[in-house]
Amino acid sequence: MADLGKDQWLNRYLKGLRLADHVYSDLSVRWGEFIEPSTDPRPVPADGTLRLAVIASLPVGFLMLKTLLAVSRRSPEAFHIVCVLTDDPLNPDAKVSAKKRIWHHFEDDERRQIEAETVKLALSAGIPVFTGDIKDDWFRSTLAELKPDAVLCCGFGQLIDKPFLQLANLGVINMHPSDLAHGFGAGPAPFEDSRTRDAQSTCWTVHFMNEAIDDGQILGSSPPINIRQADGSFPQDPIAYYSKVTDGLDHLAFHTVHSLVDWHECGQTEPMKSIDFDRLFSRTIKQRMLEPIRDFPVYLFPDPDLFAARSP
Repeated sequence: MADLGKDQWLNRYLKGLRLADHVYSDLSVRWGEFIEPSTDPRPVPADGTLRLAVIASLPVGFLMLKTLLAVSRRSPEAFHIVCVLTDDPLNPDAKVSAKKRIWHHFEDDERRQIEAETVKLALSAGIPVFTGDIKDDWFRSTLAELKPDAVLCCGFGQLIDKPFLQLANLGVINMHPSDLAHGFGAGPAPFEDSRTRDAQSTCWTVHFMNEAIDDGQILGSSPPINIRQADGSFPQDPIAYYSKVTDGLDHLAFHTVHSLVDWHECGQTEPMKSIDFDRLFSRTIKQRMLEPIRDFPVYLFPDPDLFAARSP
């Protein structure tokens, strides 16, 4: 069994909140744990409802998850989140590239807060959480029992393998903060790539995941995001950069999940072909994304205006 003592800080935190019913792992799991919520306040999904597994890590994944939950609360019949998977960057056994990816820009207490808030957000909504090795046979079996039709991912640190990719017939869809369509920023360091190229802007790419890193079929790209400061200089602080890149991510998640719901409701059993984000994004949000870097709040919230883009 994975050493649950290495996640003792998280379990003490959850015990104090009384959000978790069971915390356990299997003999084969190398790290992390599966956490069941104490209660699930959501309505039982109707037969045929789109079932999603969500992979959410780092502040970008946290914002994506918040957006999906906000959409789900507004339209509970549209889709049902069956499980949330997240990184465990403080567990020394975890293989999540914590020293290479955006995690290395955060101190340990910040990493702890980000992971704890992501787990808390999911459990509060009645969604089970897994913080361990997704290549483990026990977890594959557990997730298969939850019958996800699709997986939405943002900010994850584990490589996806073929058995995981085959769990959802509508595919595993990733949101990556760089312009993959033009060959920029694949891998764990979009900030370093933009700085090396002295880029003026970037964008989000939505693509299907495969066994290579950021190499799957592209569904679409967001409108451009200005990554310069007010004086036109490139930011030296990577956190300021990644905070700016959250511009439009909530809208991207909103339109991605609605496109997926529409596709599923049409009876499709194969992955989508494309999403026209340029058409779906409003002029107002496009203009906001072109503003220079500015101060951001500690906690990220979905833009309430995004719901005006579509009736529930």
